[in-house]
Amino acid sequence: MPTFETKIAKLAEQTTHWTAEEALALLSIPPDPSHGDWSLPCFTLAKKLRKAPKAIAEELAAKFPAPEGFAKTEALNGYWNFYADKKAIIESVLNGIKEKGLKFGFAEPKNKTIVIDYSSPNIGKELAFHHLRSTMIGNSLAKIHKACGCKVERVNHLGDWGTQFGKLIVMYLRENLPADEATLSNLTIQELNRLYSSFSKISKEEPELENKAREAFAKLEKGDEFYRKLWTAFKEATLKELVRIYKIMGVDFDHYTGESFFEDKIPAVIEELEKKNLLENSQERDVVLLDEDTPPCLIRKSDGSTLYATRDLAAALFPKRKFNFYKCLYVVDNGQALHFKQVFAVLGKMGYEFNIHCEHIPFGLILHKNEEGKWEKGKTRTGTASLLRDVIDAASAKILDLINEKNPNLANKEEIATKIGIGAIAFNDLKNRRFMDVKFDWDAALSFEGATGPYVQNAHVRLCSILRKSGKEISQFKSEELLDQNSYDLIKVLSRKGEKINAACENNEPYILAQYSLELAETAHRFIHNNRVIGSAEENSRLFLVYCAQQVLESTLDLLGIAAIREM
Repeated sequence: MPTFETKIAKLAEQTTHWTAEEALALLSIPPDPSHGDWSLPCFTLAKKLRKAPKAIAEELAAKFPAPEGFAKTEALNGYWNFYADKKAIIESVLNGIKEKGLKFGFAEPKNKTIVIDYSSPNIGKELAFHHLRSTMIGNSLAKIHKACGCKVERVNHLGDWGTQFGKLIVMYLRENLPADEATLSNLTIQELNRLYSSFSKISKEEPELENKAREAFAKLEKGDEFYRKLWTAFKEATLKELVRIYKIMGVDFDHYTGESFFEDKIPAVIEELEKKNLLENSQERDVVLLDEDTPPCLIRKSDGSTLYATRDLAAALFPKRKFNFYKCLYVVDNGQALHFKQVFAVLGKMGYEFNIHCEHIPFGLILHKNEEGKWEKGKTRTGTASLLRDVIDAASAKILDLINEKNPNLANKEEIATKIGIGAIAFNDLKNRRFMDVKFDWDAALSFEGATGPYVQNAHVRLCSILRKSGKEISQFKSEELLDQNSYDLIKVLSRKGEKINAACENNEPYILAQYSLELAETAHRFIHNNRVIGSAEENSRLFLVYCAQQVLESTLDLLGIAAIREM
């Protein structure tokens, strides 16, 4: 069923002045409801048509009749305004939610597979606070693309290979730690984090440790049995903790494919590069030369060791052959932009046209205050990073204190406090455009007022509370009982769910849905405040509207990866 926005876009396309996509992008909601439900500005046409926007809007309103479901169109100050038939929009939206429930606004399944690579922490280290961005943005994008009808393969590309493992091995052996089965099976991520931090400090005084680490990794890469045993223990200890944290956060993956998974596939990539005469020797290193504006892509070091780019080439070829993806998205911070530009360019030089469907989804840093009050990103190599588990625990504890103060008899309050805490942390991230750096402020993020996760979750709790108190299951409504401004405003916001999902998908931008959830929460709060529901003359119709708002808000929160709790 076409949405009201889609109908306007199709009409705009008939004028030949806009494409449907251009019209949708320009469409806005008038701040004054008396000016219609949607407005299409004509200012961008002034130069093209050599007419004043006011005259253009008047001509269009006079020439093109209102689409089905609209009462009229009017021109006002250069805007082409559209007035929906209120009963038509009420019935279309509420009956659509009645039919689709939580999946209202979702697209029909498509025969397209999207591979999304996100989170991607390094083995041997704890999840730091800055890992939150890739994890939550990727988790949300996986849900959004699925809602748009695609099959999604969620990949956690673990950093389980590279010189950092030479560093861990060197420190493990330097401290003469036991390498028996019992000791290795009980190894913790905290111990590995300590070893990594120690290496960073000691290597400043003993620079030769860096060479030892490179030598240790070279031996590991060549299959040294003892080093492989240590590496396996490091990996298993890390995965145990990663899975625990992901479960608490409500994040999941279809595939945990570390860099080591592609180890036996790398020789074939290098052989192919050689056969296609793409490898050049530069300063005893093998590289692929790219265009003038892009530095050469380093493929193999002088000691024969491979690098991130080598492994990422193999990592790109494998899912294409396995899943035949339509798109492959890499949710990695802005700092890796050049790396992905090089990898995608090398794929193109190798003759793989699917490289244009590989996309880097960059994002800014997440910052916290240091002891001097300055905003910075923590560094795990110096042991100064805020650990994600510590942030989650602290946020949950702060919320639990509030619950104990205001609702001490709440059942499962520890579990609910954790969901609110995680929701607050995640929403503080997702409400920002992903390319921006995000400052994390405890008081602002955990507030139940303003643009926060707890504010949106509280709106959902209020809707659930009304439905619970009513004790009714309402499936019918009378559109004439929902014509007041507060009811109609809420219904119009509900109608935009599908449009917002599509926009978030096309732009790979969860921010769009986060802002939509705030608009929905605010409008729902206003409806509840101004319209008595239980005991009113319009009780059944208003209860049904509450149910519809609850369904849309629950689904929107889920698309953001945030728990839609029912009590707090």
